[in-house]
This record gives sequence, structure tokens and C-alpha cells, in this order.
Amino acid sequence: MPGKRLRAGFMNKPQTIGANKVITMQYSLTNASGVVVREARGNPVTYLHGAGALFPKLERELESHGVGDIVTARLLPEDAFGKRDVELLHKIPLNELPPGDSVEVGGRLIGKDEDGNEITFAVTAIEEGIASLDGNHPLAGQSLVFEVEVQGIRDATAEEIREGRPSDPSAPSGNGCPDS
Repeated sequence: MPGKRLRAGFMNKPQTIGANKVITMQYSLTNASGVVVREARGNPVTYLHGAGALFPKLERELESHGVGDIVTARLLPEDAFGKRDVELLHKIPLNELPPGDSVEVGGRLIGKDEDGNEITFAVTAIEEGIASLDGNHPLAGQSLVFEVEVQGIRDATAEEIREGRPSDPSAPSGNGCPDS
């Protein structure tokens, strides 16, 4: 164009995933046997990259990818919910459980560890007045495969960086896996 000079770099370089970026993504999750744990549908997930909302290995796998990229990340149990911990398996007589708690196979009970932290236990069996409880995450001990579609990348605001999460209330809050 005569009379106008174009500056080098006048076009914006596409953003890539890195620290202090707010990422919007959709993902599916299967275990190593191919059993679908979560289908990629519904509302996308938004998180602040580098704030610890996702498993560290999953964040590393997403680094430097851009909008439209589909990333497959394979996580071993120790990269995700950990190995199954036999110390989180308990057999408790039903009469020792708090009165009023509905105890049934497949149900959940809230307990506390020695430090007073809450633990959710799944009731896995009830036999002869004894409840078998499992405090492991349901996906503990499993290798997981995430297939992630990157749908959006933007710079985080100063407030979002301070808070460690995007202003979007549906964002994951640091348990390692969205929707877990």
C-alpha cells in the first residue's frame, strides 16, 4: 500500500499454552483398558495453567499447544490418582458407624483421618454386620488416557493469577483432574 508502512509483527502470533494462561478445553477420559470414564461433551472446562488445577504430567503434555490441537496424554497411576493404598481399606462393624448414616453398598460415608482431614469412603460390601469401606479415589491404581481438545487460550488477569483460578466458577480447583 503506497504511503503506509507495515510493521513487522503486525499480525498477532497464535497463543500457546503456558503459565498464567486461561485454557478452555474439552476432554474425554478412558482407563488403559479403554473403558470410558468421561465422554467429551457438555460444557467445556476452563482452568489456569500452572496453578495446580490439573495433574502436573497432564499440564506438561498440554504445554506449547494451541487452539484446535488435540492432545493425547497417558498417565500412569502415580501421575494421576496414585496407587491404591491398602491403609484406606477398612472393615467397620455397622454398630460403630454414626447413627443416622445410611449405609448401603455403593453408598458413600465421610470419615476423618488422624489429622482431622475428611475422607470419602465408598461402601464396597456389607457382610455379617461389617461394612467394608474404601477411601481410595475410584480411579486410584489405574492408568488413564486423556484426549484433550484445546478450545481457547487467553492471558489470565492479575486477579486470576492471585486467586490461582479463572474467574469462571466452573473451573477446577486443584484436585488434579477436572470433574473428579
